Amino acid sequence: MKRRMILGEKGVFSAFGICALGTLLFFSATLYAVSSSHLKAERRFLARTALRNAAEDGVRLAVLRLNAEAALSAQAEAAVQKHAQLFSGASGEAKYKVYARRKDGNLLILSVGEQGEERARVVGVAEKKDGKYIIDHWEY
Repeated sequence: MKRRMILGEKGVFSAFGICALGTLLFFSATLYAVSSSHLKAERRFLARTALRNAAEDGVRLAVLRLNAEAALSAQAEAAVQKHAQLFSGASGEAKYKVYARRKDGNLLILSVGEQGEERARVVGVAEKKDGKYIIDHWEY
């Protein structure tokens, strides 16, 4: 008895199977590469957001301390020619340093968040109203 060949070839289905597996492997590798790239971008975004939040915490704390401590307020008001470092601290895993400078009738409070090599800077423009400092606006 003669053996019947499908489509005239014995290994055509094996070849189709290998091509399908290769295509599937290519698409899955592409999806993996794209998703790992997205994860890295998300991690960088979260790290930068945490640094910016730490810097904002420094400005908010500076306003509270300026309202509570007369000596710190006098130090900040005297910083006309160049900035004066008020204090430093930590918020979560990030560290921050807070500086102040008097310019154009406003008090500029600069906070620099640091974590490893990454840095984020935030400036809060504070005005004195009714004997207390309030943040007029933020600059990023």
